[in-house]
Amino acid sequence: MEIAKSYNPKEAEETHYQTWEASGCFAPEINENREAEPFSIVIPPPNVTGSLHMGHALQHTLMDVLTRRKRMQGYKTLFIVGVDHAGISTQLMVTRQLKKDEHKTPQDIGREAFIEKVWAWKEKYGGTIQNQIRREGLSVDWSRERFTMDENLSLAVRNVFVKLYEEGWIYRGKRIVNWCPRDETVLSDLEVKEETKKDGKLFYLQYPVKDSDVKITVATTRPETMLGDTAVAVNPDDERYKDLIGKTIELPLTNREIPIVADEYVDAEFGTGAVKITPAHDPNDYELGLRHDLPQISVMNQDATMNADSGAEFEGLDRYKAREKVVERFEKLGLLEKIDDYEMVLPVCERCKTVIEPFLSEQWFCKMDEMRDMALDLMRRENTPHYSPQIPHEKVYTTWLENLKDWTISRQLWWGHQIPAWYDEAGNVYVARTKEEALEQAKTVKLMQDADVLDTWFSSALWAFSTLGWDGETIETEDLKTFYPTDVLVTGRDIIFLWVSRMVMTGLKFIGEKPFKDVIIHGTVLDKNGQRMSKMKMNGIDPLDVFDKYGVDATRITLAGSSTGVDFAWRDERVESFRNFANKIWNATRFCLLNSEGGRVDYFSINPQSEVSEIKRELNVELVELDEEDEEFLDKVVPEFAADNPKENLSLADKWIISRLNKTAISLNKALDAYQFHEAVQLVYHFFWDDFCDWYIELVKDEITSEIINTKRDAARTRILTVLEQALRLLHPFMPFLTEELWQKLPEVSAELHNAAYKNTPPTIMLADFPRGDAAMIDERAESEMQAVIDLISKVRNIRAEMNIKPGDKPAIHVAAKEDLQTVFKSNEAQILKLARAERLILNETLNVPRASAKAVIAGAEIAVPLEGLIDFDKEIQRLENQLSKLETEQQRLNGQLSNANFVERAPTEKVQEIRARVAEIETQTVTLKQNLESLS
Repeated sequence: MEIAKSYNPKEAEETHYQTWEASGCFAPEINENREAEPFSIVIPPPNVTGSLHMGHALQHTLMDVLTRRKRMQGYKTLFIVGVDHAGISTQLMVTRQLKKDEHKTPQDIGREAFIEKVWAWKEKYGGTIQNQIRREGLSVDWSRERFTMDENLSLAVRNVFVKLYEEGWIYRGKRIVNWCPRDETVLSDLEVKEETKKDGKLFYLQYPVKDSDVKITVATTRPETMLGDTAVAVNPDDERYKDLIGKTIELPLTNREIPIVADEYVDAEFGTGAVKITPAHDPNDYELGLRHDLPQISVMNQDATMNADSGAEFEGLDRYKAREKVVERFEKLGLLEKIDDYEMVLPVCERCKTVIEPFLSEQWFCKMDEMRDMALDLMRRENTPHYSPQIPHEKVYTTWLENLKDWTISRQLWWGHQIPAWYDEAGNVYVARTKEEALEQAKTVKLMQDADVLDTWFSSALWAFSTLGWDGETIETEDLKTFYPTDVLVTGRDIIFLWVSRMVMTGLKFIGEKPFKDVIIHGTVLDKNGQRMSKMKMNGIDPLDVFDKYGVDATRITLAGSSTGVDFAWRDERVESFRNFANKIWNATRFCLLNSEGGRVDYFSINPQSEVSEIKRELNVELVELDEEDEEFLDKVVPEFAADNPKENLSLADKWIISRLNKTAISLNKALDAYQFHEAVQLVYHFFWDDFCDWYIELVKDEITSEIINTKRDAARTRILTVLEQALRLLHPFMPFLTEELWQKLPEVSAELHNAAYKNTPPTIMLADFPRGDAAMIDERAESEMQAVIDLISKVRNIRAEMNIKPGDKPAIHVAAKEDLQTVFKSNEAQILKLARAERLILNETLNVPRASAKAVIAGAEIAVPLEGLIDFDKEIQRLENQLSKLETEQQRLNGQLSNANFVERAPTEKVQEIRARVAEIETQTVTLKQNLESLS
């Protein structure tokens, strides 16, 4: 059969994905088995504004590997895809475009017109991520694609909000929140990150006590907030201040007087032991203020400029300019005691990196204590969700839940789910699913809807069931019944709190069942130096560029093979090695196809005993119920199986590859069941590259390429094609395009090779039955014997390379081994001589060879290759000594680097590991070279 000399990934990627999607292969309805067990997984919805990054590529690959395997196993699979409306990001994107195109702000055109522009932008540009998901090869059901602002999902959000409000779980209140002055919206604690500022300052301000010469000193990193101070607090047991408790301070710059209060919150050992209290600008001060009934004076606007309550001198100033002015005024008044350098941790907006301002604001909140307890109870009763890796993620999850605070769910944006609450002219609130319901409640005709929208994560929290048709009014759907709970969630550790925990809580609350059984936490893809990728560092890697350069399949298997649950550095060399792997498989398949005449894919050629079982299964007859007549009938139908086990007629190489195939299949299934992606990749990689390509093809090549047409040759061709076909199935979840391209070229492939659930569909490897492996076909003796043959050939090849024996020279191989191993070597003498390029194989129980012989040891045998007449001894001794000298110099240089503590501390971890590995390699090479020198002396 003709096949191109090289693999064209792009052509295969475009062709096969379109075919799969058009054929309905991604939808669960493709499964014809009404009793099929379901498997479902939901994609963490990427932002509609986004484009693919390496984190997506990793996450999506792992999900697709699981889904494709389950589909091949006959499960009724549903891989749900969709995107998130991404409130802040999308609004900012459209705001920038509006300014660029029309030189207007959202406020210039009004809310309704702005929302229309967002929808228009979404329709025009929002499909980027979907097209990229197709490029990745994800087998998602596009007919069930969801968007968090779809009408049904929006209805679910409104119904959840109303129900929680009616049950008292959602409330509106005035509290200290995290405020982003740039985006002018509140943020939850999880949307705030901490950054260390090493050049911070700690300002010591003196406050005069009224009617005395006493001044009390407070220390602060935010002097501008003193304009909103309403007290100074001290510890009631602090002897320094006992006489001042209850007295009054004349607050500088404000013409206000504030009390000195006693509170055990104050740590007498920290700082001066006196704390300025600003209830409107600090969460701890807010709580203390409530205890002492202190006024709450907000001195900032939403953009972090100072407001009228800060005083005419400061009004309108940016908070940092106000800080400078406050310090300047204190210094002029003689009230600035000192300024210390101070390293501090600043809260910043996760998205725009603006320093967060604690801000007193009226917002909507969701009580979390009851739902939290439900999630904790689930973990204690069922250890669900089960985290992989379990450590540390399970502990992190439960600890966070145990300390959970109320969730600030309102956001000061226009794009998103507008809060379903309306106000009358008197300020009364009416929470309802629609405006009509609110009007009915209010018994009025004039209501104003709350301008805020819900936190994006509010709708995402419902994702596991809202995507299956639940909207609060329709609470039972066929999809929900079949596919909820989903089986596994694949996500990053950064959204365990933001998303995973909230899905668990809402799933338990509204469906009464966990949303998923398992959670796989993948690591972060770092740059080659082990640094996080970011636009600022300009070290990001675009997966689309990697796809173009190396192919999607090579990228996918690289990511899966790197997934151990911890962060890992991206290296082009690794994906390049998997591109080479793809080419190796292509070339191996090409060899098989060019020598395929008379052969076919026939599973029974590598598991002959299974044909009787298959015939009996097709007859729908239980083995235990067969009587003698049935057995005789089967013997007539398949007469060859009435004889002895045909497996005994196979060569050692055939028994070995069949055993390795079945052992690999069993181990790979166990690895994927345990979410050990790295191990699974290693298994299929080594089977294909080492066992099949490097050894089996070479061992049976003469038989396969024989020009003598007979049943033996055709049987050999059938065997190698069948082993190849089974191996392609094992590889398919990781490399779908390459495997489909090659599978379709194999002789006589058809829907007969599909899992029984897909017998009436067009032939495709993605519906072929995933190999389970048959323990009965594992032959440990054959594996042990073939390993001895492989080790012997490898050692002779090593000797040839190390001793510079010319390719055309064929030495004699002397082997000392016990009789049973001698028998193995004798039976495989032809392959040993061909692959080791040797003239003779001499077998004895002991070695009897000249001193000038290169020697090696394998399990159970000693090997020697006499060197006389093969090499120039003097030149070879000189060459070996030169090599030793070079290695010694290199080792000294590398050890010098490793002994430099400064280098080891500052160099990338992977670089240090690379040097240590090279030192170990040099030590091994040195031992071998010295042994070779000894054999020549």
